[in-house]
Amino acid sequence: MNRIAIAIAILLLTTAAGCGTSRNATGGAREGNGTVTGIITLADEVGPKTGDFCANLGLKVTPAGTPEDVLGNRTVRVSRGRCSYHVNNLPSGGEQLALSVSPSPAWQCANGATPTITPDAQPLQLKDYQAETRDFRVSCTEPTGEASTTTP
Repeated sequence: MNRIAIAIAILLLTTAAGCGTSRNATGGAREGNGTVTGIITLADEVGPKTGDFCANLGLKVTPAGTPEDVLGNRTVRVSRGRCSYHVNNLPSGGEQLALSVSPSPAWQCANGATPTITPDAQPLQLKDYQAETRDFRVSCTEPTGEASTTTP
C-alpha cells in the first residue's frame, strides 16, 4: 500500500511540474483571445507560385516596443493562389501591437526587381475577442540605378 501511495504522489508531482513549465510561443502571460487574419496577394510578375510558396513568408505580431518578442500562434497556407494567414492568442487588453510582413526569400520578380509588400508594418490594438482582417499585396519595384522611360 505504501508503494502505491508513493507512486501516485510521484505521478502527481511530475504531472504538476510538467504543466507548470510548459509554455507556448507567446510566453504565457502575453497571450489573449485576439486574432488577426488576412491574405497576401502576389502580383503577376512575382514568382514562383507553385507548391507551398508561402512557406517562408515572414509574418509576425509583436508588442510595439519590443519587436523581438513574437506573439500568438501563426498559421500560413496557400489558398487560391495567395497566402492566407491567421494569428490567434494575441493580447486583447488594448496593448499596442505591430503586424509586419516580409517577402519569402524564394520570391523573385520577372524584371529583376526586389519584391515589396504594401502596406508597411501596421499598428494593431485588439479588444477582448476581437478579430481584425489585414490584407497585403506583393509587387515589384523598378530595379535601382536604371533610368526611367517615362517622359514629362
